[in-house]
Amino acid sequence: MTGRTRTVRCRTVWGVLIEVEIEDLNEFVTPAAVLEQRLVRVNGGTYVYKYVSQAEGKRDPRRYDLLDNEIRAGTRLGQSFGAYPAELACLMAYNIDAVEPFVLLREYIGVPLAGPAARFTDAERRQCERALFRALHLTSQAGVVHGAVTADALRWDNGRVQLVDFESAERVGEARRAGRVAANRSPEQLAGTGLVDAHDDVWGAAVLIRRLHLGPSADAQADRRHDPERLRGLLDPVFGNAAEHRPTPAELLSRLHGDNHLPPYDDPYAVFARGREMFQFVGRGKNGGAAVSTEDPKPVRKRRMFPFLSALLLVSATIVMTAVLG
Repeated sequence: MTGRTRTVRCRTVWGVLIEVEIEDLNEFVTPAAVLEQRLVRVNGGTYVYKYVSQAEGKRDPRRYDLLDNEIRAGTRLGQSFGAYPAELACLMAYNIDAVEPFVLLREYIGVPLAGPAARFTDAERRQCERALFRALHLTSQAGVVHGAVTADALRWDNGRVQLVDFESAERVGEARRAGRVAANRSPEQLAGTGLVDAHDDVWGAAVLIRRLHLGPSADAQADRRHDPERLRGLLDPVFGNAAEHRPTPAELLSRLHGDNHLPPYDDPYAVFARGREMFQFVGRGKNGGAAVSTEDPKPVRKRRMFPFLSALLLVSATIVMTAVLG
């Protein structure tokens, strides 16, 4: 497969259909990913191509759900931040309807955290703590819960952290999914009760931070009374409270004197609401003042009735694509 070049259709995080030429480079592996991955080149840039092959999809149909989680999280994050934060994996495009559905993500930074973390100085551990809660501050702002915050899902690059592999991600406010046993999940997540809460990831981060300080033995030490005082002061409010009473990532960042400012943020729901209001206003004029339904329809696959228009839009989107994926 290496060196192969092909043209594929996919959509941006805003749903715009584009056409890109992908050159395969080599296999790519990250410890937290279940899905197959390749490194590819698009418009001179390197990207992570994550996909479900026909063979693996047939063997384990749950892989399609993992890819769907990645897409739902990535589109939400991409729609939320105009200046996209480097602390999070960045979804650039996807195709869920292909025979082998896929996503394209910007190339990750650094290396998996587990390797360098074993050699961390105390200063680097604190730097990692701040960077981790910074990443979770961003996801919580966008209403996304990663769902598997472990060292395997983090990249480290000279003091910078990036959270990747959103295959277990959920949206805040959705019903928690039962039966998931991913590492570092909160008690509420393991039980599959209640609604997804941004505090769920705080629990996972606390487990990870404790492990960074105490090593693998931390997993076997349920009694935290003998933990270092600083560690207890930081993490006891997390472990000692139900989800709704745990500190937020922003609060923990403040305790660590980290950066809790947010990049420019757009609420996608507010953007769509403005569009619906305009649609309703125009619709009332066309219908003699009668209200027009603005309820979001369920997405369905439809046969294209205007192929020429679709082709024209595709050409336009391909031009735009150069700026998006360049």
